[in-house]
Amino acid sequence: MEEKDFIENELSQILASRLLDGKKQACNFLTYIVAETLAGRGEKITQYGIAIEALGKPDDFCPTDSPAVRVEAGRVRKLLETYYATEGKDSKIRIILPSGSYQPVFDSMAKSEPLVVQHFGPKSIQSLGPKVHICYPDTALIRDDSLRGLVYNMRSILPMVMGNFREVRIALARISPTKTPQGDELDIAWRQHQAEFLLQCTAEIVPNGFDIRFALFHTLTHEVVWSDSAPLPAHHTQQTLETIFSQLIQETFSLHRGVAMAYWSRYWKTHGTIPSHYQVLVEHVAFIQDNAGETNLQTFMDACQTRTQRYHDDALAHLHYAVLCLYAYMFRGSTKTLLTNQWHRLALRALELNPGNALAHSIFALECFHRGDYEMGQVEIETARQVNPYDTTIGHLMAVGLCALRQWERAFTLMRDIAGLNSGYPDPLRTIPCLFYFRRGEFARIAATVPQYAELGGWETFGKLTTHCRTDDCKGCIQTLSTAVDKANSHHKISLLAAQPLWKNIKQRLSTPAPPLLEDMPVQNTTLQ
Repeated sequence: MEEKDFIENELSQILASRLLDGKKQACNFLTYIVAETLAGRGEKITQYGIAIEALGKPDDFCPTDSPAVRVEAGRVRKLLETYYATEGKDSKIRIILPSGSYQPVFDSMAKSEPLVVQHFGPKSIQSLGPKVHICYPDTALIRDDSLRGLVYNMRSILPMVMGNFREVRIALARISPTKTPQGDELDIAWRQHQAEFLLQCTAEIVPNGFDIRFALFHTLTHEVVWSDSAPLPAHHTQQTLETIFSQLIQETFSLHRGVAMAYWSRYWKTHGTIPSHYQVLVEHVAFIQDNAGETNLQTFMDACQTRTQRYHDDALAHLHYAVLCLYAYMFRGSTKTLLTNQWHRLALRALELNPGNALAHSIFALECFHRGDYEMGQVEIETARQVNPYDTTIGHLMAVGLCALRQWERAFTLMRDIAGLNSGYPDPLRTIPCLFYFRRGEFARIAATVPQYAELGGWETFGKLTTHCRTDDCKGCIQTLSTAVDKANSHHKISLLAAQPLWKNIKQRLSTPAPPLLEDMPVQNTTLQ
C-alpha cells in the first residue's frame, strides 16, 4: 500500500472508533482537512473553507465573529490525542493536528514512541487560586478489605473530580492521621506544598455501610474552615462517590458559595498585601460572596485590567475578566458600555487560553446570546455542561446571564434542572434568578417552603422584584434580594458554616433526572408581562 492508502485507512479506523461515535462535526472536520492535505491543498486550508465545506455554516460565515472553527479544531485535537492513547495506541501511522494549525501531520514513526500529551501548566505569569493538600488514611493500616477498597477509590476519584474545577490546585498526600492535624502537619503542608488548605478525608465502617468524613483546615491560621460527613451504602456505585465529592467541592471551593473560597478571599483582603497572582480571583470571590456592588466591581475590574495588560497570556485573568463583563451588563452602571464592547474580544480570548474549560464555554455562550447568535449560544451551553458535569456553578452563572439577557424560559429550564426546583413554585424562582442567586443560592434555599418564603417578604418582595425586572433594573433587583436574604439570615442566625446538610444535597442530586439536551428546551424569548 502507498502512504496515501495507509492514511486513508487510518482515517477510516478513527471515524469508526467508539470515541468518535456520534460526533458528526468532528468527523466532518477531520475528513475535510485530511482530504485537502492528501490532495495537496493542505497549506490553503482556511477557517472559512472548514466552516462552509465541513461544518455546514452559511456562506456569510465570518471567522472573526465566530470561533466555531477554532473550537472544533481544539476538540478534534484532543480527540486524536485520546484516540492514540487508547483505541489507536498500536496504529502504524498517526494523524496529528498541531496546535495553531488546520493542516494535519501524518507521523509513521509515532508507533515506536509513546504519545506525550502536553497540558497547559501554571507559570509565574499566570493568575492562580488556592492549593489544597488532600490527605487520606494509610491503607497499610486498614485490615478490612471493603474499607481499604473504599479508601483506594477515594484516592483516585476525588482528585479526578476536583481537577475539573480549574480555580483550585491540588497537592496529594499518602497518609493522613486519623486525629486532628497538629500545627506542625499544617506547617508542612504549607512549607512543602504551598497549600493554603489541608483537606482530610477519612472513612469508617458503620452498620449500614460507611461513614465518610471531611475536615478542611487553613494551613496559615490553623483554623477549621469546614467539616461534614456523608453516609455511604455498603453497595454503592462510582456515581455515588462522584456525587459526594462534587457536592463537597461545591460546598467548599465553588466561586459563588464555597466556604473555603470565601475564607481565602477574606484572609488575603484583610492581610494587607494580596499576592499579584491571587488578585483577580480574590476580588472576584469578594464581589460574588461578600458585596455584589459597584465598588467591589470596580476593584475586581482594576485587578483584571492590571493582569491582562501586563500578561497577555494570563488564562485565568482573561477568563474572569470576561465574566466581569456580564456583571457590568447586569449592573447597567458607568462601566456597562465600555465592558460590553470588550465582552466579545475577552470571551474569545478566554476560550482560546482555556480550552476545555466549562466556565470559558459558558461565558462565551452568554456573549453569543448577547450578540443574538442563539445557535452558537445553545451549542456552547451544552458544551459547558458536558465539559464539567460536576460543577453546578456553571449552570447557575448561565441561568443568571440568560435571565439578564431576558431569555427567561432558557434561564428557568437551566435553573430548574440544576437546583431541582419545582417548576410551579414560587414564581420569583422562575423570573428572577439574578446575581444574588448565583452569589450564594440563598434565596432559592430559604424560599423552599411557604413559611420561609413569607420571611423573605412574600409577594411584597416579589412585587418589588418584578418591578425591577420590568425596567431592566438588575441593580435594584440585587439590592432587594440581598435585603430579604440578609433579614432572613439574621432571623435564623445562619452562619457561614450552617449550609444545607451535605447528604441532603447529595441525595437531591442523585434523585434529579438527567437534564434535557438544549434542543429540547423551549426556544421562545418571552418577556415579563
